Amino acid sequence: MSIGDLFDDPVWQMALGERAAIEGILSALQPQLAIEVGTAEGACLGRIAQHAQEVHSFDLVTPQLDLPDHVTLHTGDSHQLLPAFLAELAEAGRSVDFALVDGDHSSEGVRRDVEALLASPAVTDTIIITHDTGNERVRAGLDAVPYGAYPKVAHVDLDFVPGHLGQDRFPGELWYGLGLIVVDAAQPAYGSGAAVQTDRHHGGALLSVARDVLGGRPPEGPSGHDPRARQLSDAYAHIDALEARLAELAAGDERLAAAESEAAHHQALVADLMTSVSWRVTAPLRAAKRTLSRS
Repeated sequence: MSIGDLFDDPVWQMALGERAAIEGILSALQPQLAIEVGTAEGACLGRIAQHAQEVHSFDLVTPQLDLPDHVTLHTGDSHQLLPAFLAELAEAGRSVDFALVDGDHSSEGVRRDVEALLASPAVTDTIIITHDTGNERVRAGLDAVPYGAYPKVAHVDLDFVPGHLGQDRFPGELWYGLGLIVVDAAQPAYGSGAAVQTDRHHGGALLSVARDVLGGRPPEGPSGHDPRARQLSDAYAHIDALEARLAELAAGDERLAAAESEAAHHQALVADLMTSVSWRVTAPLRAAKRTLSRS
């Protein structure tokens, strides 16, 4: 399949950026064993099968697909089938290299699928991709996963590819977005503290504010956003402005003090001059000069 075919595929229910990200990861990883939760029409499954030597895909229904021999479809509830299959892999000493979670989009369903993967001994050196992380329900499920309870989790970025606020398709709805979960038992948290990225508001939360504003509804702040933080920030800014003004006034006071000191110095010089002997001796000359200047 060419790059053009990759982006022109009318069946694949992923945005172009998501397709490119998935293709890039698969090309670099070349998985021995891959798992997909959510077969749908099989477009993404086809791309996984192009790169992986063995693929297992789970869905509630069995799609009518022409698939190669190294792809196995598992029909049924992934919340039951996936843990059992992972247990079989673990017992056989096998490891999953790549997993895509794009099945049950309820909060509880997403959470259970991801936790089934993280809890399995067959998932130790694995790239896990989750789809539709921009959606509120999906994101709530992903946020509920206790990543810190699994020391082998090395990195979590649930905005690996940001989601979209629908306009023509799914207007006013939040969809798309890829999350990235890196499992690396040999290097948990990449040796640099917590695995989960918490230094920013996630894209879905910000898009929900934009959606509410565009829809004429009072927006709610992003999850974890405290309006008092803005008030405190404004107060600190006001304090900074006052301190800058005080510094300007202090500098002005210093200049005024210097001018007053210089004036006092000159006044002292004049006083010394007027009490000197030469000043008294030359007094008749100054008086004669004034008389002549008036005549």
